[in-house]
Amino acid sequence: MAKKKTGGPNKSQAIRDYSKSNPELKPKQIAEDLGKKGVAVSAGFVSTILSTSKRKKKAGRPGRPKGSVKSVRAVGRPTKSAAKGKTSGDVSVDSLLKVKQLVAELGGIAEAKSALSTLEQLMD
Repeated sequence: MAKKKTGGPNKSQAIRDYSKSNPELKPKQIAEDLGKKGVAVSAGFVSTILSTSKRKKKAGRPGRPKGSVKSVRAVGRPTKSAAKGKTSGDVSVDSLLKVKQLVAELGGIAEAKSALSTLEQLMD
C-alpha cells in the first residue's frame, strides 16, 4: 500500500468548498478553476467527490435488521431453556404424546383437568 502524502492540500475538501461557493459550475469548470489555484484534479475526480458527498451516510452495519426474523426450532426438539428446566410455553411433540397417553389412562380430558388442578393445589 502506498504511503499517504502529508502536508499537501486536501483535494476532496477543496472540491467540496469550491462547489459550495459556486454550485452552478460543472465538474470540468471546477477542475480548471482549482488547477489555476494550484490544486491539480481531473473532472472525473471532481464528479466522484461531488456525487459521494451528496449520499446519505448509513448508520450501523449492513444486513438484516435485528428481530426481523423469528427464531424457528425443529419440531420435537426441546428448546435450550426447556432442556435446562425452564418452561417457555412451547410444547414438543413428545410431550403432547405423553399427555395424550395420560389423558387416556385417566379416562378423558375432564378427569385430566381435575387431576391437574388437584396437583396444582398440592404443589402450592
